[in-house]
Amino acid sequence: MALLHYTAPPVTGGVEAILGEHRRLLTRAGHDVQLLAGRGDATLVPELDSRHPEVEALYEALRRGQAEHSAFESLRERIKQKLAPLLADRDLVIAHNVATMPFNLPLAAALAGGPWPVLHWVHDLAWLNAHYRAFHREGEPYDLLHRAQPDAAYVAISEVRGRDLQQLLGVEAEVIPNGIDFDQFLGIRPATRSLLRAAGLDRADPLVLVPLRVTRRKRLELALEAAALLRERLPRLMLAVSGPLGPHAGDNRNYQQELFELRARLELDDVVRFLHEQAPAGAPHPVDDATIADLYRVADVVLLPSEAEGFGLPVIEAAAVRAPLVCTDLEVLREIGGAGIHAFPAGAGADSVAMAVTAALAEPLVAQRRRVADTYSWDRILPRIEAAVEKAIA
Repeated sequence: MALLHYTAPPVTGGVEAILGEHRRLLTRAGHDVQLLAGRGDATLVPELDSRHPEVEALYEALRRGQAEHSAFESLRERIKQKLAPLLADRDLVIAHNVATMPFNLPLAAALAGGPWPVLHWVHDLAWLNAHYRAFHREGEPYDLLHRAQPDAAYVAISEVRGRDLQQLLGVEAEVIPNGIDFDQFLGIRPATRSLLRAAGLDRADPLVLVPLRVTRRKRLELALEAAALLRERLPRLMLAVSGPLGPHAGDNRNYQQELFELRARLELDDVVRFLHEQAPAGAPHPVDDATIADLYRVADVVLLPSEAEGFGLPVIEAAAVRAPLVCTDLEVLREIGGAGIHAFPAGAGADSVAMAVTAALAEPLVAQRRRVADTYSWDRILPRIEAAVEKAIA
């Protein structure tokens, strides 16, 4: 397939950034992708560039209402001839913002009269934007901006744009939103993602992080029992204990074994992960300072079920990444965490812990983050892009 635009990466932000992501995603998924543009990191066709002298001159003439038909047709034909060999082996042209914006109408006309299947990816609509009122004229080539191209398919980047397309062109467009690479945006290192994947935690929704060592006073059994209760209504919930065995108490190995047995008894072997299990025997603990910072950023909730703390550094760490904190109602944790923590009574059981986790997950920012991650992660969007491509080719 060919992705086509009048500029291309590297240009920061906007449509150009989305083009770069589409190329990366589709190439990684095994598709043969060629990016065509007037400038940037692409196969270059100078006449595709909105800043090409002839293109720019025609834009200004059309803006003034002075349609120069001879010059327009000459440029349209030249673009079509230059595209022909580049698109000869392509199954589909995906044109981003070409047909509905006035920046290169000779290119839009070349696609409309070409032999190639075209999928128009619509980000903006000049005909419905007062900023482009100068182009709201009848007749060629202005009609390109408010008439559907025959036999072309359309994708809109939002439900709002989809309704706009229906209103303006009378077409039913697939709605496929833009997205982000959450790991890249949050600075999650590949090593951390590999650890999460190896532990099966990459499929968690939500992920509860317990950033504690395995010692009895941390009361990790309470976290496991709460996870068992929460799984009844959150079947994809997972819990990660990030710390190693405590270095001092002699019975920590016995405690670990008790926790393993409890995990099996509660049928949580696929739910609760002690990350020290991911290290081969004799190897260093797989969670260093950089990894724990990453884990805080990917966690939906941080849980501290300790029976006592002298300070409580995880309270600060959770606040630093704006992760909601659920913890035992200890005076020192209230001192550090203030009013923002979700506390459960010191003598309470797993039901109180589960209720506090539920309250934390209901925080508006937490719910919004989970909704956004579920909807606008490129990994979730890629199958929809591929489906639209297959439909346009069929």
